[in-house]
Amino acid sequence: RLSNPRPSPSASSALAMGGSFSCSAARDAYGTSLEEGDWVECTSKAGISEMMQPLGRVMYINGDKVTFTWTVWGTYIYDENDIRQYGLQRVMADSQGRKLKADQLVMTREGEEALIAEVGDGSATVKFSRADTQYSEGRSVCAGGYTQYFRQTDIDLFGVRVVSNAITRGSRKCTNPTCI
Repeated sequence: RLSNPRPSPSASSALAMGGSFSCSAARDAYGTSLEEGDWVECTSKAGISEMMQPLGRVMYINGDKVTFTWTVWGTYIYDENDIRQYGLQRVMADSQGRKLKADQLVMTREGEEALIAEVGDGSATVKFSRADTQYSEGRSVCAGGYTQYFRQTDIDLFGVRVVSNAITRGSRKCTNPTCI
């Protein structure tokens, strides 16, 4: 699993945030850049996810203000101090706003199933079980599927959504007819 322990929000991250806001680029409470379409979650001062809180989506970035839309609370505009106060942290989410985590079963809009292998700072590693023909250095790769790296824009583009949270590594297996 990718793990990127981030420092807690502090005045030092405010310096980085202040510099980014003056260039019309926003950052989360931990210094990670935010773009329109990104998802965020509220965290505690220790950087721990507030599990009961919904995710918010970055709608607009305008100078030193960021507009977020929350599924429960509606639309709010935050400045860098608000972002730090609430510990807003960028996360990867499916096309419906559910936080992505390793070992989740996901499906694309076209019905292709895959597993989330890893979730990093700005991308998710997705392993498809479909035995698809791809070419790597002139040779076909089709044994057991393929791996794809998705950014948030890719997840939205392909309509990737979580269909099951309860996949364990021991229960992983290919269910596609081409594998059986």
